[in-house]
Amino acid sequence: MRLALCISFLLVIVQTSRAQEARPTKTLINGGGSLNTKHVGLVLAPSFDITKMACVSTTVFGLRGGINLKDKFSLGAFFKTAINEIRPSSESTSNFYMDYKVWGGFAEYTVLSKKIIHLTFPIYLGYGEVEMDNELGDLRLGDANFFHIEPSALLEINLHKNVRVNIGSGYRVITSMTYRNLSNADLSGLVGHMGLKFGIFKK
Repeated sequence: MRLALCISFLLVIVQTSRAQEARPTKTLINGGGSLNTKHVGLVLAPSFDITKMACVSTTVFGLRGGINLKDKFSLGAFFKTAINEIRPSSESTSNFYMDYKVWGGFAEYTVLSKKIIHLTFPIYLGYGEVEMDNELGDLRLGDANFFHIEPSALLEINLHKNVRVNIGSGYRVITSMTYRNLSNADLSGLVGHMGLKFGIFKK
């Protein structure tokens, strides 16, 4: 009886092995998996933000890049930095300006990307720094760090199969921070956005 059960068990294993060998192996890279590479593209997006920091009109240059999945979801990294000198009126030391930069990761969801005009919703999660520098660079007043969250809603237009332009707005949230006479409330606020998106967009 035991011998018959062992033989039956071995036969089942052999049949299962043959059936598996007959099927192609599913992998993420070669296809068959949920992340088949035929649906994976790349995206690179430079941008300019118009906002206010410490009551000063500020232009922020941004660059983000990463992967694009089925032309719906994008994931990657970003970097943003102010490109003009921010001179807070609350700063008591003359000839100083504030530097601002932030970096981290982003996620983006795009709706109806096949349409010439559609919507896309990026959100940025990062870590940033502000510091005061003087024009001669011979004196520094320390720095402060913070976490950065910025959800956005953008109107996007397909200019070419590999080029898109977008415009919209977002809201920058800076976590609890104090630096000289500034607080996180002085750095948080509305953001006007315009940018380009270059990519290999795969449906």
